[in-house]
This record gives sequence, structure tokens and C-alpha cells, in this order.
Amino acid sequence: MTVSLSEEQMQPQVSPTPQIPPGAQAPQRQIEHEIATLFEEYRTLREEVTQRVASRMQMIGFAGVISALLAVSNKLTFGAPTVYIAVMVLLLAVLWLRGFNRAIQRIGRHLRALETRINTLATQAWGAPDALLTWETGAQGGRMQVRGLPGQIGRLGGWYVP
Repeated sequence: MTVSLSEEQMQPQVSPTPQIPPGAQAPQRQIEHEIATLFEEYRTLREEVTQRVASRMQMIGFAGVISALLAVSNKLTFGAPTVYIAVMVLLLAVLWLRGFNRAIQRIGRHLRALETRINTLATQAWGAPDALLTWETGAQGGRMQVRGLPGQIGRLGGWYVP
């Protein structure tokens, strides 16, 4: 006896995700799953920031060492190319650093949005009176309070981006 299945019968049966009408509460389990998923993204982005900060510091060190070695070479005159190469290396390092800092700030902006979303969901799910995640929001608040010359240099260097 041979059984043949139609094309429809061979397709996997997937139950559709239940749609929650606007204004209705999502089930507790669904909110907790969303919090866990968002928190995993948050954790991954925090690790990315940590790695970028570490590599940024390495780049600063390499640029400084290269420039210092070129500047103290035997021919320290304005006619020698070593002085100009040292200045060019430092300039390129500063431009690279600025772009790198702005990329870190873009990640920080996304982290602040995730903090807000997770905190809102935690309040819905568990009635948490205080925000669960506050690190990036607090750090940005501190960065934006820097005034005067340090604040202007920081904004120019990409450290303080709203």
C-alpha cells in the first residue's frame, strides 16, 4: 500500500504567533522572553564597547610610540621627512580615534534605548519600582555635564555625542 501526501500536507505545521490587541496586556511569559532577548543584545553590545575601548587604547599607544621613534631619529630637522611622518601618523590616529569614539557613542545610544525598553517591560512584568538597567544612561548623563574646554575637546573628539 502506497500513501502519497499532497504538497500542503508535507509543509511543517507552525502555529501563528498570537496577536495581542492594542491596549491588552501581553502574557507574563511572553514579556519575560522579550526581556531575556533584549538583555542578551544589551550584554553583547556592552562587550563590544569594552573591546572597542581596549583596542582604542592600543591604537593610541602604537601611534604615540611610532611618532616618538620617528621624532627622535637622527635627523630631527624640518627638512627631514621623519618629522612630517610623525605628525601625519598622529593626525591619522586622531582622526581614526574620533571615528572610533563616534562608533562607540552610536552603540551607547542603542544601549540607552535598550535600557529604556527593558526597564519598561520589567515594570510591566514584575512591577519593578526602580529601573533595572541604568549604566549607559547614567554614564551619558555624566558625559554631557562636562563643560568648558574639556567638554568642547570631548565633543570634537567624539567622546560626548548626544
